[in-house]
Amino acid sequence: MSSLSIKEKTTCYHCGEDCKGQPIWHEQRSFCCFGCQTVFELLNEKDLCDYYSFESSPGNRLSHFIKDKYLFLDEDEIVSLLLDFQSEQLSKITFSIPSIHCSSCIWLLENIHRFDDGIISSRINFSNKKLLVDFNPSKTSLRKIVELLYQLSYEPDISLDQRSTPNKSTDKTTFLKIGIAGFCFGNIMLLAFPDYLGIEVDSEFVAYFTYISLALSLPVLLYCSSEFFLSAVGGLRKRLLNIDLPIAIGILALFTRSLYEILSRTGPGYLDSLAALVFFLLIGRWVQNKTYEGLTFDRNFKSYFPLAVQRITKGIKKNTLVTNLEVNDQIEIRNEEIIPCDSILMSKEALIDYSFVTGESIPNRIQEGSKIFAGGKIKGPATRMTVIKQVSQSYLTQLWNHASFEESTTTNAPSLIDKISQYFTPIVLFIAVAAGGYWWVADESKVLFVVSSVLIVACPCALALATPFALGATMNVLGSHKIYLKGSHVIEKIWRIKKIVFDKTGTITTGANQKVEWHGIKLSNLEREYIYALASQSVHPLSQQLVTHINSNTQLKVSKFVEEKGKGVEGEIEGNQIKIGSASFVGIAQTQSEGSFIAIKINDEIKGYFEVKSQFRKGLKKMIDGLSEPFGFAILSGDNDLEKENLSKFFPQNTPLLFNQSPQDKLAAIQKYEKHERTMMIGDGLNDAGALKTSYVGVSVAENMSSFTPASEIILYGDQLTNLPKFISLANKSRGVILIGFIISFIYNILGLCLAVAGLITPVIAAILMPLSSISVVLLSTLGVKFISSTLSLK
Repeated sequence: MSSLSIKEKTTCYHCGEDCKGQPIWHEQRSFCCFGCQTVFELLNEKDLCDYYSFESSPGNRLSHFIKDKYLFLDEDEIVSLLLDFQSEQLSKITFSIPSIHCSSCIWLLENIHRFDDGIISSRINFSNKKLLVDFNPSKTSLRKIVELLYQLSYEPDISLDQRSTPNKSTDKTTFLKIGIAGFCFGNIMLLAFPDYLGIEVDSEFVAYFTYISLALSLPVLLYCSSEFFLSAVGGLRKRLLNIDLPIAIGILALFTRSLYEILSRTGPGYLDSLAALVFFLLIGRWVQNKTYEGLTFDRNFKSYFPLAVQRITKGIKKNTLVTNLEVNDQIEIRNEEIIPCDSILMSKEALIDYSFVTGESIPNRIQEGSKIFAGGKIKGPATRMTVIKQVSQSYLTQLWNHASFEESTTTNAPSLIDKISQYFTPIVLFIAVAAGGYWWVADESKVLFVVSSVLIVACPCALALATPFALGATMNVLGSHKIYLKGSHVIEKIWRIKKIVFDKTGTITTGANQKVEWHGIKLSNLEREYIYALASQSVHPLSQQLVTHINSNTQLKVSKFVEEKGKGVEGEIEGNQIKIGSASFVGIAQTQSEGSFIAIKINDEIKGYFEVKSQFRKGLKKMIDGLSEPFGFAILSGDNDLEKENLSKFFPQNTPLLFNQSPQDKLAAIQKYEKHERTMMIGDGLNDAGALKTSYVGVSVAENMSSFTPASEIILYGDQLTNLPKFISLANKSRGVILIGFIISFIYNILGLCLAVAGLITPVIAAILMPLSSISVVLLSTLGVKFISSTLSLK
């Protein structure tokens, strides 16, 4: 009997489930089935048994393996629909894996490359239960990867629409816990009515009611409050005293004391308070989370992404936001523009740089009819394609936040709330023990309630939420005014800016109402069409001003297209060699002009030059005056210095005005400025990529052209540039909102602890007050930023 009893209690080493008296023994370890044994053998073979050191029995059960279950993943057509990106050496895919549940899962899934040499890397998005895998299709296949995950008990949920299906399991679990806690709380209260009303009841019934209440309290303790205990234990395993530890201790203290009184028959315990406490804690946490969802800044700021491309409708090109693109739309992507969505190539061939996606800088040459993936950059003539998938804004943002454009900072730094908890939680525990010691001497009956109230009422959540919500609300206001930030951390960087450096063309000047004059040999209509066709391949502001000026509907094809940043473009049209650009690029001496200089050369003949007279943005002087007190300025322009006198009227005396600056010159200048003070570089994002990346904060000014600029941290619509003083003022004043939030949080915690120590509030009241403090700080942060924006006329 004892042997049988032991067998019945044997649990699986892998998944922790009961082996039901028939364990499978392997290497002195018990397994409930051959599936779990297989997973263990896979891990053991690759020396990955550290997996079991993170959690006790962390695995998922795999009862059997179906060999040909994923045979359909050998079909190229199906695979192409599932992949995020595909090339000869790199493919990317995002799996939805519902069974991810603990730190062991994260560790194992981020090490699956050790099972398959073809897997390059894997990353977990734990909150969304997503696994992002990069692999080399020449070394492995999607089917092999999926079968590996299946064998490891992490079967992916494969469907073509899986990305659009939200995961509601968390809400369902929360509602279930609230429902059970509420049911138990109500019934325990009902059974305790005789005590509340002072009604004498037969002792047998009292004992009967007490044991029923004890039974009802068990699901409250073991299930409904489990998240507090799991969080506390998880923190202790990481040697961290997190904010759930005092709550867990308070709940456990109430139950332990109640259990003691019931079993010793010295009292009815505090089971009603326990159930009420958990019930209100769960409701408070749910309301708190819903408040965050409703009031939080628009984290999905990528939905506003100001990337525009040329859509072709009935032969007419029109700049269109990528969010408005539909399947089967025809679009034209010009040199250096990012391809916003998966498409089919309509041009005869195209040269595409996938370095944002793959890290490889060698362009790929593809032929007509080939599939093009989002994230590629066109190199060469404008390319036409047909959209086959709507734009994935989140994917564009992944490119914008690509590691190659990030500073080398530590990403594993503890969060603010964890930093606060390191000091806050030990202090709270000390206060609880000290208060308990005092009341043990003064009035023993109040010890439990005082200690529990102290543990529950103190919470650093409000303190930790002040910063992200103030910065988030600021991001939301800025986004609504067409200024887009990579993240809220950029606002904190703006606080430290001391110098603002401007590019000229396309930044403080605008293409609207520009005066373009021709100087040279009279151009024929065909030659003007040549110039138009070549200029339309580029997104540089001067090229686009030429396109607007000539205004042709020609469909001439450009071949051998080359663009040298900051210099000009050249290409071949109907056998004629065309060059457009600076004097040095075309090969002539610089001619005095009152504006920007665009020389034209057709074959070996210099035709003359276009003079584009600068039109400064309206309100530029007011903007500079509004910024002049706290900031220094500089101008870095690739144009000639003929605008120097006009520019000097806008900027303070002794402002450095540097002209004829190549992209390398601009980069060197920013590096020089950064040695002395934090610099914000504002440019058009085309020739200024190096300077934008090097500066402390890079701002790309966008017009109606493609404005996706990975090297910048901020994208700003051109018509909003003159509001820059208001935007910077809002960013700076958000610090005051954060400070007020800190003060309110400190006052709340001090008053709450004083009342709890004095025995003036119960644990139930503390459970109600705790989330209210967080919600109040969230409201203050959000509404405070909204108020400041209204005073700045940013509504």
